[in-house]
Amino acid sequence: MWKYTISSILALFMATAIAAESPLKTDNGERKISKRLEDKIGTVRMDEKIKVWVFFTDKEVLDQTALRKSAAEAGRRFTERAAERRRNRTEMGENYDFYDIPVSENYVDSLEALGMEIKRRSRWLNAVSAYADRWVISAAADLDFVARIKPVARGIRKPQPEIDSERGSLPENIKNTKKINQDLPDSVVAWYGASYTQLELTNIPIMHHVGYTGKNILIAVFDTGFKLSHPAFDNTNVIDQYDFVNDDDDVTDEIPSASQLSHGTAVLSVIGGTADSSLIGSAYGADFIVAKTEIVNEEILVEEDNWVAASEWADSLGADVISSSLAYLDWYTYADLDGETAVITIAAEVAVSRGIVVVNSAGNERNDAFFWITPPADGEHVIAVGAVNSNGEITSFSSSGPTYDGRVKPDVVAMGSGIVRAVYSNNAIAGGASGTSYSAPITGGVAALLLEAHPTWTPDDVRQALIESADRYESPDSLYGYGLYDVYKASRLMNFNPIPAISLAVGDSLNLTISVFGFEDESGVTAISALNLPSSAELTDNGDRTATLKYSGKMDDLGSRTVTFEAVSGDVSISDEISFTVTAQRTLAAGPNPFEDSLMIFLGAGSGEVQEISIFTPNGEKVWDNFSDTYNSVTGTVVWKGINNSGAEVTTGVYLVYVRTESLTEKFKVFKK
Repeated sequence: MWKYTISSILALFMATAIAAESPLKTDNGERKISKRLEDKIGTVRMDEKIKVWVFFTDKEVLDQTALRKSAAEAGRRFTERAAERRRNRTEMGENYDFYDIPVSENYVDSLEALGMEIKRRSRWLNAVSAYADRWVISAAADLDFVARIKPVARGIRKPQPEIDSERGSLPENIKNTKKINQDLPDSVVAWYGASYTQLELTNIPIMHHVGYTGKNILIAVFDTGFKLSHPAFDNTNVIDQYDFVNDDDDVTDEIPSASQLSHGTAVLSVIGGTADSSLIGSAYGADFIVAKTEIVNEEILVEEDNWVAASEWADSLGADVISSSLAYLDWYTYADLDGETAVITIAAEVAVSRGIVVVNSAGNERNDAFFWITPPADGEHVIAVGAVNSNGEITSFSSSGPTYDGRVKPDVVAMGSGIVRAVYSNNAIAGGASGTSYSAPITGGVAALLLEAHPTWTPDDVRQALIESADRYESPDSLYGYGLYDVYKASRLMNFNPIPAISLAVGDSLNLTISVFGFEDESGVTAISALNLPSSAELTDNGDRTATLKYSGKMDDLGSRTVTFEAVSGDVSISDEISFTVTAQRTLAAGPNPFEDSLMIFLGAGSGEVQEISIFTPNGEKVWDNFSDTYNSVTGTVVWKGINNSGAEVTTGVYLVYVRTESLTEKFKVFKK
């Protein structure tokens, strides 16, 4: 199981440490007031208050005993659901650490005595956000326990993008050829209504159909506000709510603007709403907590301290997923998109270290001056989601990567054009919404489906499964990232064990076992078949989730073809395509595959002198290259007995075989049972 290793900027507080420095980078070793804050102070009136972050040097934890005691006391504020998440998805287990301890109230009192108006306390950042004028800011910087003072970043949500009408063509090598097939009953498709398209594009209905709806997974949704009385939420289980704008527990009021509920209502409906024959959310069976974090006036103003506070609130309640469609620009520049600078990105990374899957929109900036993804989408472990249209083509507005330090972003894409959602003003369901604001909650729901299927998956397990299922996994780029994911493939509920490319000469014989693992319907029958096999080939379904392929090479079959293997279990089907080549002269063959005891590699007469035969793990670690011990030059065979160079048996799994001779170089996969 993957274990989260937080980056150096967020290194977990070690037991030997007593005080913790601010996680933020400094402009130089001495400056406490950031250069950006100094510049901002120079543009405002002498008595005008500015909203700032004040970061502390420590939490007044004076020794290791006090640290353990304070952490344990902090842990009592968390729900059992939060404790269970940590046990399942982090290496912290039952323990609590420095990030869980509140900020020092003595330090807060000292700032208030100077005249600061405290807005938010952040245990994760060891900081407070506050309003202060230049004189108070200067006085605070002189305090020994103050490490750094920076402005609080803000962002303006732009008007909803127009429905993207662009229709480009995808490169020939970008095809989701292994997408799980589905032939759902017409009545099931009709239940989704027009929302079927936005879900089907990433194969969500098949997950629903086999029983995964997000049940018992807690999703936190951060947005403008929510009209929970909308009929689309009649069956949505919202277990808690908080308004971080007005500091109350009502996210359904229209204060301060009549349009306060519009965006959040639409976003929540896309992930958790239900309206028969009109709209089904991607995780409609999940539990939800909702937070109002944005102010809607003439423009939509978002402040990062509300997002940080909402994240810590969600952590304490046991949220498994945070779905956020927010972006923070203000004074952040492209150079800040390194995963370590933006305060909200740092908070998002801490959330992941607590076992929370964080899904955020990539942003709608590509048509505008900024162009790039927006924080916190630059976080290394945050799942940043771009937007495609119903044809799987990137929209013109979806923000571009990479990050400033060169990482692939967005991570994946989902449908974000022409989205069906709930409309708050008239209790209706309507289409036509666009933006990465919608591709993100679709994906947030998908994360819940994966956690329901695999309760001990960590946030990075979820992210990696989505990435590996995506159609550009082998060739990611700065617009699609790793591409359009397939949640059923990512769920690994039913898949083929690796099937190698087949290459044999005329007269050679093939006896290959094809096998399937994962989901079975109630009948317990998984039928395996193949398309485009040579006419003399025989594929026998063994009735035990395996099939046997037998073939003897024929002159009539010379050349290469693509063979598609299919497996069906009830209404669910999967497919895998391989290359099937018949040559006139034997060169290289290997089998059986999968193998249990020994793998025989045959080198035909046209191969020439053997120069190297090596076995590698998928991550490139060489495990065996002692081919000379087993090479028979008369028969042209090499035998690998599934051991490493030290003679120990290797574990079950996929291995890569590398063969190099005078006339050929080949790489292929084998599977050891």
